[in-house]
Amino acid sequence: MNLPRILLIWAATSAMLLAQESTTLKVVKDRAERGTLSDQRQLVRGDTGKWNDAATLQHAPPLAQKPQGMSLDDWSEQLMENKPQTTAIDDNWLIFRTRQLDDNDRVWVEKIERSGNEFTITMHEAIWQGNYFKTFTWYEVTAVNLGKLPAGDYTVKWIVKPLTFKQLEKPREAQNNYQTNWPTDDQPGSSKPVELKASFSVR
Repeated sequence: MNLPRILLIWAATSAMLLAQESTTLKVVKDRAERGTLSDQRQLVRGDTGKWNDAATLQHAPPLAQKPQGMSLDDWSEQLMENKPQTTAIDDNWLIFRTRQLDDNDRVWVEKIERSGNEFTITMHEAIWQGNYFKTFTWYEVTAVNLGKLPAGDYTVKWIVKPLTFKQLEKPREAQNNYQTNWPTDDQPGSSKPVELKASFSVR
């Protein structure tokens, strides 16, 4: 076999391996699927006395380990004090807490990708631009299950892309149906995307 043919086969094989390594695991294809890529979601209202000025991202052990009756948000705070350890037989979860938002604002995970030991999660944050008649603040706690992973070191990049909008599918419901009442006219926002990173090891 001559050298050019060997190089051609090597290049084709390398391209195939690279394509296999970089994979979109899940993606939202239409508005009705928004919110479905989060395995669990919790809205925490500001009038409960809780506030989250900046978004946070953390690795978590299987949610089955969460004490019965404890909220996802409270468990997230507990995990910040005690970093979890996972093994190859455990599911690996990510918990993301948004910054403080207003009642008509919406967030949803748009895409989950994996390239080798690197995960990229893309979230959209849609900020209401219409008139407010009544408002309260809130932040969302969202959990994503990455599943069981081989032993090794992993990194996560969580990207929050800004959107703006003025119209909800059900304008009169607003936050009463925040998990399914989505923007219909969302457009890219002028602010820059926010990127959070985390790392964890599976032993």
